Parts: sequence; structure tokens; C-alpha cells
Amino acid sequence: MKYFLLLAALFLSQVSLAASCCGGGFAFPALILGDDSTQVTSTYSYGRISDDVRENGKWIKRDDNNLSQTVTLEAATLLSEHFQAGLIIPLIQRQLGREQSAGTGDISLSLGHETFPELSFSKWKPKGLTFLQLTLPTSPSIYDSTSNMAVDSRGRGFYSLGAGLALLKNWIKYDANFHAEVHKSFGRSFSSPSLGGDIEATPGWGGSLMAGIGWNKGDYRLGTSVGMNIEESIKISGAQNSSGAAQRYYPWAVQGSYMLDMESAVTLSYVDQSLLGDPNNTNLSKTMNLSYQKRWPR
Repeated sequence: MKYFLLLAALFLSQVSLAASCCGGGFAFPALILGDDSTQVTSTYSYGRISDDVRENGKWIKRDDNNLSQTVTLEAATLLSEHFQAGLIIPLIQRQLGREQSAGTGDISLSLGHETFPELSFSKWKPKGLTFLQLTLPTSPSIYDSTSNMAVDSRGRGFYSLGAGLALLKNWIKYDANFHAEVHKSFGRSFSSPSLGGDIEATPGWGGSLMAGIGWNKGDYRLGTSVGMNIEESIKISGAQNSSGAAQRYYPWAVQGSYMLDMESAVTLSYVDQSLLGDPNNTNLSKTMNLSYQKRWPR
């Protein structure tokens, strides 16, 4: 069971809830899922934007080498028997043509609670955690960009507050996991060179769902998942006016993990946002991730 929880924690950390455009969004929080007091995860990601989908649903293939490399540092620790706190710090390098940008992405803080513990054996009842998460606009957004191609945009630019649920269940060789979250982003004023002056940007609600399954054999685990991510339109007023359009995409992920010992594991995963569903008003990326996680038992 402990092996499964460690591998599942790494699996959930690979699933990107962020919109692929311009560096970031609402990431899945760092959560302790097993019987541990503290965990630290580091992830290296290499991604490429492969397609644009316009507001009218038209697809445009990208061949301009819009690349990103990200090192994500995640940490979580128990505050009490059932409460925990988490932190996510992404360090992002973007490249488009001859232009490059590097720096911190949007930092996230979280508070988790083991709302549905597994206190006795059940064939079907899952282990469940609920969480609150605050995302901070600690990096430039597309509205702050001074680059012609917005390569210096590494975040969304808004404070976002979200709440969600993560469920996990295993049956010896097989496991299943599910999470759902909803978040609200709050409007801000920007002095936007790209939009010609001062603007007020007003985002709306967003949310995501993800369901995954896995197969476990000894120290190894193979898993896959599908998800859905949506964001309401961002309304712009001021130097320019726009009602915007809603954003939607459907990430698919496949992953393999290996337990180094009882407290650590490595994971290699691939996430593709361009294969499934009917995306709208977004950039779609393909990303490889390599993670290492270390845990300290209670």
C-alpha cells in the first residue's frame, strides 16, 4: 500500500492543470498521500507547443520551436494528524526563435486535509483528501510582456483561489485515482505595452477533472490518465476592449515509476494536450517530465 501511495503521489504531480499558453495556470497541489510527515518532489519538464486552436475551433500547426524547460520544486509537510501544507515553485525557461526568457513562474500555496481516511478495509471505499490552493502572480504574464512574441510571459498574472478533492484506491496490482478542482481568478489592472496602455483584465471561474488507472508490479508502476481543463473568458477593458472566449483542452498522460527504496522513487511521464477532445482558444503542448520524490515517515 505504501508503494502505491508513493507512486500515485508522483503520478498526480505530473498532471498539468495549467493552460499551455504563456507559462502557467492552476497546478495540482503538493499533497502527502501516504503515512509520511514530509515529502519533497523535484521535476524537470521539457515541452513544445505543437498546435494553436482558435476561438472558432480552427487548428493551426506550430513549427516555430516554441519550447519551454521547467524545474518544479514541490514540498509538503504535516501540520497535524489530518492537516498539511504545501508549496510549489516553478522555475521556467522559454524560447521562441531567437528570443529567450527565464525566471520564476507562478508560485502556489496549499492547505490539505485527510477528509476521507482509510480506517478499515474496504473493497471499494477510496482514500480521499480535500484541499485549498492559492496561486500568486509571481511572474510576468502576457499583459506585462515587453517581447514581440510574449516569450517573457511565464504565468497567468492573476491571484487564483481554488478548492478540490483527490481520491485514490488500489487493488493489489491495480489502482485508480481521481481529482476535481474549481478555482476563481481575480481581476487586476495592468499597464500593457502589447495592448497599448492601461487595461483592466477580469477573469472568471475555471476547473479541471482527471481520472487515471495504474498497474503495479513489485517496484514498478505503469499508469495513464485523461483530463479536462476549462477557463472562462477573460474580459478586457481600457486601452482595448474585448469579451474574450472560454478556453478548453483535454490532457492525456502516460507514466512509468520505479521505487528506489521505501521512501523515494523516480518517474518518467509524457503529457499530450493535442490528442483528445474538442479544445478551444488555447495552445496545445507535448511535454516530457522526469521526477524524483523523497519522503520522510512519521
